Amino acid sequence: MLRSPSPALAVFALGTLMTAAALAGCGGGDAGTDPSPSVSSQVAAGVPRCLPIGSASAPKSKNFPESSNPAKNIPEAQRGQINLVVAAGDIFVGTNNFVFGVTNKADEPQGSATTRATIYDLADPANPKPLCQAEAIQSAPGIGPEVNHAHGNGETHIHGGEDDNRVGYFVQVDFARAGAWGLAVEAILKNGTKGTASVGFFVAEKPGVLAPGQAAFKSDNLTKADVAKIAEIDSGDPPNDMHDVKIKDALAAGRPLVVVFSTPAFCTSRFCGPVNQEVEALQADYKDRVDFVHIEIWRDRQKNEFNPTAKEWLLRGDGNLIEPYVYVIGKDGVIYDRFEGPVARNIMEPAVKAVAEGRVYQK
Repeated sequence: MLRSPSPALAVFALGTLMTAAALAGCGGGDAGTDPSPSVSSQVAAGVPRCLPIGSASAPKSKNFPESSNPAKNIPEAQRGQINLVVAAGDIFVGTNNFVFGVTNKADEPQGSATTRATIYDLADPANPKPLCQAEAIQSAPGIGPEVNHAHGNGETHIHGGEDDNRVGYFVQVDFARAGAWGLAVEAILKNGTKGTASVGFFVAEKPGVLAPGQAAFKSDNLTKADVAKIAEIDSGDPPNDMHDVKIKDALAAGRPLVVVFSTPAFCTSRFCGPVNQEVEALQADYKDRVDFVHIEIWRDRQKNEFNPTAKEWLLRGDGNLIEPYVYVIGKDGVIYDRFEGPVARNIMEPAVKAVAEGRVYQK
C-alpha cells in the first residue's frame, strides 16, 4: 500500500523506506563554512553532478546519522536552524537524481534556499569519508504565475500559483556501494538565516523499481478510448491530455516517451498535481516528437485497487508503492532518465530534449 508521510514532513516525504527511515536523523548543524553558490546556479537547467572533493573542503562532521548535537566548530547562530529530509525513496548503487528537502527549525518547508550538499560514505561510521559536493538546484513544481491551460476538449484550468516553499533540491550522485551514507547541507534560507544539518540514509544494491539503463515495460495501459469516462483513469479536475497513447504502442513505433505516474486527487506527498502540470507544459512544446502518458496510481481508490500499469512499474518487493515518478524513455525503449518527487521542468527538460533529438541511454 501507499506509505503516508508524517504530517511535519508531508510536503517532502515520499514514503522513505524502512531501512532509510531507521538510519535517518535530522537537525543540528555539521559544517563550519558558509555555502556560497550563486543565485543563478539555482535556476540552471538539469541536475548538477556531485563532484569529488578533498576532506579539506568538506563540512566537518562525525555524527551521522544522529545530528542533534552540532559539532563545536559550528557558529552558535547556525545551530539548529535547519532540518533535512531525504525525499528520494529509491536510492541505489549507480547514478541517482538525489532529492532532499529543507525545513526551518519549526519544520516548515523552505524554498529558494541556497544549498551546498556534501555526500559522505559511512562504511566506517566513526570516520565519515566525504565523497562529493555540489550546489544543489531547486525544483519547484507548480510554482510561478497562474496561467490558464487549455485542454483538447476545450476545458481550461489554472497552472501555477503553488506555495513557493513546496520544493525539493536535486543533485546527481554516483553511489559505489550499498549501505549507510550521509548527507550534510549548508544552507542560507531566503530570509537570510544560515544553518547546517546532516541526515543518514540507506543505499540499496539494486533499484527497487525501473531505473535508467533498463528496458521500459511494454504496458497495455488504458487510454481514453478504453473507458466510458476519463475520470476512470484520471483523478485530476479537469483531467489532462496525456491519455491517448498506449506505452506498448509508443515503444513499438520507436517513439520517445515520457510517462508520469501520479494520482492528483489522492497524492500522499501533495506533489502529484504540480508535477503533472510541469509534464503538461513539456508536452505542449515536445508533443510533435515525444509521446506523453499519464498513469493514475489507483484503478479503484475505494477498494485500494492499484492501476495494473502503476503496479507493474512501481510496486516494490516490500509492498510499497511511491509516487510521483516521471520516466523519460528513448526511441530504443530504454529508460534514459528517471525523476521522483517534487520535480519541475528545469530538472526534466534536458532529458526530454535529448530523447526528442534521438539520443538514447549510454553508460
